Amino acid sequence: MPRNTRDHLRMAALSVLLLPLVLGCQQDDGPKRYDVSGSVKYNGEPVPGGAIVFTPDSQKGNRGPQGTARIVDGHYDTARDGRGTVGGPHHVHVIATESTTTEASELQGPLAEHTFEIDLPQEETTHDLDIPAQRR
Repeated sequence: MPRNTRDHLRMAALSVLLLPLVLGCQQDDGPKRYDVSGSVKYNGEPVPGGAIVFTPDSQKGNRGPQGTARIVDGHYDTARDGRGTVGGPHHVHVIATESTTTEASELQGPLAEHTFEIDLPQEETTHDLDIPAQRR
């Protein structure tokens, strides 16, 4: 067999053997994340749009990546348009807007903004958020 053909066969065999290793390395090796969903209200009314950021509370010994979610028509779900949380104590920062659009021409200032201190379980959960009325 010509040397060039043997080299190609060796490379092909090596590629097949290494494929599972390469695919395994592409998985998210970070901590396990858990999905959080729920409703978001301000002054008793569903929040039309906005965003939520879940930041592990390092002062209480919690570490890991942030979780995120979009608010759409008064509801959020990290499984839909976001990333789950690691569970444990979190600072949950909510920015509520009057619109679900992201078009620059239609963006307005926030309707409300608030940070909650929440201890989330290390499992999929539902947590409703009620933003307190803000003084103007």
